[in-house]
Amino acid sequence: MARSSFRISLSAVIILLILGALAIYFSSALKASTPLRVGINPWPGYEFLYLAQEKGFYREEGVEVRLVEFNSLSDCRRAYERGQIDAMGSTVIEVLQARDQSSRSPQVVQVVDYSCGADVILAKPDIANGKGLKGARVGVEMASLGVYILARGLEKNGLSLADVKAISMDQLSMEEAFRKGELDAVVTYPPTSIKLLRDRKAHAVFSTSEIMGEVVDVIAVEEELSTRRHGDVAKFLRAFQRAFVYSQQNPTDAYKIMAAREGITPAEFAEALTDGVKILSVSDQAGYLQSGGKLTAVINDSDRILRHDGQIKGSDRRTGITNPSFFQEEAKK
Repeated sequence: MARSSFRISLSAVIILLILGALAIYFSSALKASTPLRVGINPWPGYEFLYLAQEKGFYREEGVEVRLVEFNSLSDCRRAYERGQIDAMGSTVIEVLQARDQSSRSPQVVQVVDYSCGADVILAKPDIANGKGLKGARVGVEMASLGVYILARGLEKNGLSLADVKAISMDQLSMEEAFRKGELDAVVTYPPTSIKLLRDRKAHAVFSTSEIMGEVVDVIAVEEELSTRRHGDVAKFLRAFQRAFVYSQQNPTDAYKIMAAREGITPAEFAEALTDGVKILSVSDQAGYLQSGGKLTAVINDSDRILRHDGQIKGSDRRTGITNPSFFQEEAKK
């Protein structure tokens, strides 16, 4: 009887081990097949992520990607902090803020572009220049790039955030509020800036052409995911890079697709890419992401300014903020 009980117990143990192994296998398989959730908001540089989807490049590279669209950078960042997305198109500002305001650890794996005039402060006609913003009602995406642009624009004109009435709202809301006369100025970027300038009811009193190279757009991926699903992230980035190359070789088709999603004309989209945004290619990545590269200076300066304006208050989390392994692997091919 004892020997029989032993055999039954041994069989039960074996069955449990098999079931455990199967559970681990299927759990791993499920995780591997889970789409990469990537957050984006309207901005010319991020549209290449959408173009890659429309041209089937993610599928061809063998990775499933789900683009999650937001109305603002701050909404995208908050979703990232809550774990609702795995990666995001953002500026360095949002990467620093996400690290400061949550336990998550976004890593920059690709530098998309830098703004050289596309991010602007637009004002109504009777505000002649940046100095005229004193006392103005300014629509701005708080806790994001917007407040950084506003702070730098005011600083350039001898003013500070205390000199204006900053009103927090997303791009869609500020466009409507500005048209209704509820705002005197807005901190904005394409496509909203293009639409407002098109109507000739606003003009630029400051742009990133005055702080060239400070505002850098990137793709950031959660550190744990870039390790656990390194191959998928590499495929995702390869598809993004293919979309950029496709746009160079087939600009008419590419700009038509990307402009339609932003609600502007292909000509306006092309102008935004040539007069305000500098897209960075694969060959540009080393100069930014390598140790001591251009991105290091941008991160350090952004961190300093954000802390000065009270946008970042926690401990220093800049260590490990970039991950150059992906571009290094591509460079070896």
